[in-house]
Amino acid sequence: MYVIEVMKGGNGWVARFSDPQVEALFGTDTLPTAFTEKADSERVVAELRRLNPDCHVFVGEVTA
Repeated sequence: MYVIEVMKGGNGWVARFSDPQVEALFGTDTLPTAFTEKADSERVVAELRRLNPDCHVFVGEVTA
């Protein structure tokens, strides 16, 4: 099972993926999400779990 760690960074939420294909495709394992800093963590996690049902999604260290 792959893991998605979400955290606040910059002006919004970013997601760090354990799937090596993400880094192979984008050159990084961490990508911005569509959520601004105003979104609460429960909403971000719920949406990413809905969109990625085979992944474990959790909130990591808040960086902003």
